Amino acid sequence: MQIFCDAFFCEFELEIEKIKREIVDPISQAKEALEYIQLKLKELFKWLKKYIFNSEEEEIHFFKELKFKITSKFIFYKKILDIESNAPSNSKKLKIRHYEKELNTCYQFSKKDKEFYKYFRSGSSYNDHLYFVRNLDKQIINSDIVFINCDKRLCTSHDLKVASIIANDMLEIYLEEKIDEINNNSNIKHPSIKSKLTWTGTKIEMVEVIYAFYYLKIFNNGDAEIIEIAEEFSRACNIQLDKSIYRCFTDIKNRPDSKGKFLNKLSENLDERINDEFD
Repeated sequence: MQIFCDAFFCEFELEIEKIKREIVDPISQAKEALEYIQLKLKELFKWLKKYIFNSEEEEIHFFKELKFKITSKFIFYKKILDIESNAPSNSKKLKIRHYEKELNTCYQFSKKDKEFYKYFRSGSSYNDHLYFVRNLDKQIINSDIVFINCDKRLCTSHDLKVASIIANDMLEIYLEEKIDEINNNSNIKHPSIKSKLTWTGTKIEMVEVIYAFYYLKIFNNGDAEIIEIAEEFSRACNIQLDKSIYRCFTDIKNRPDSKGKFLNKLSENLDERINDEFD
């Protein structure tokens, strides 16, 4: 297995990188990538139908650690093609809103199958024999991968779920970069007075506050975009956020306990101080 897979996935990654370098337009890039991936999937499936794994451990390794390298790219480029084909072309603000809406969908992804999402993210392995070993008697249902061959000889109950998780991660980064690209191209530099306030807390604490305002929709009657709010906070508090706001928010979403730890701390401290004044 190792000889075939090493050569197969090395060639695959090199060709995908070549497509990304040579084709700038996202729609054309996605179409070219999908055509190539479909050819490589046929090659991989042809090999897989004939190959007999030497052990359960080898089968688990293939379906958990290797197969998603190609299937996640297929899911990713399918979504890119859909997103870019439906993106507004005549308004930067509408385009940002389009990307923001898709990004929020990405943020909700972990709620689809919370238990497996936590299992995979935590690096667990105790159920690998159930998730990543083929079972011809078990029905496989995954609405996210309708374009991928679901032949029970070619996939397990959860290997395509892994591919969807990885594809969602790539899509988050893609959308974040597209939003930043539009904003950076739209920004007009003006001389400004440096704020006398400097945020001395952590960036992730600032991000909690920003997203709390954003979801409450209290700026511009709810029309303010998350990046606009972040930019104002950055200027007012002398803190550089840029792309880190999305990374920090991902960390907040993945917290096993309370998502708004800093906001809870603010509320508790305010209550304590007010109560102290009346004691």
